[in-house]
Amino acid sequence: MSNEEVKPIIVPTYAEEKKAKKKYFKFSSGSKKKKKSVKKEYVLRKTPALLPFLDITEDYILLKNDIYMDILQITSTDLQTLTEDELNRNLLLEARSYRSFAPSYKIIALNFPSNTGRQQQYWMRKKERVTNPLLLRFIERKLFELRFLEQERPNREFFIFLYASSLQLLEDVKNQLNRGMRQTFPLQSLSIEKRQDVLFLLNNQNSKL
Repeated sequence: MSNEEVKPIIVPTYAEEKKAKKKYFKFSSGSKKKKKSVKKEYVLRKTPALLPFLDITEDYILLKNDIYMDILQITSTDLQTLTEDELNRNLLLEARSYRSFAPSYKIIALNFPSNTGRQQQYWMRKKERVTNPLLLRFIERKLFELRFLEQERPNREFFIFLYASSLQLLEDVKNQLNRGMRQTFPLQSLSIEKRQDVLFLLNNQNSKL
């Protein structure tokens, strides 16, 4: 038997083995790097592309696909002051008008700010000619109430939207509806400014005029 000392076998750890492999395996410098994917920014559509309106005049509103539209205001009536016979009569006439009306229409109710400009002008003129302190307090109170109504108490107004494929047909539709509602809730034509206000409130329901 040999007297030589047996040397122990040393097994390298996992970390040492990994470090040794890196020395033998070198990556080529020409390896391709992955391109980072760049997300395209989301661009909102423009308002004209979403809304159907093309032009507005004193007689009609032109929509896309050559559709003509007009907005008429329905004159409201205090139903609480009518007798039962008058109320039933108005309801029957109104129902008959809509039954005989074949074209497309839409009735919309919107809140408009109260306009107390004329009343305020009246009391302001009164205030200029009054010297009595009690009357001045009364006028100031009236002006305060009118300003409060203008800011906090909107008016509920009703509108009917009419649609037609031509200007002549739109005029015929308006005349037919005017005749049918003349005795119950007459219709009123709107100015361009009023039409714009109606469309603005309809498409911006969280905004105020």
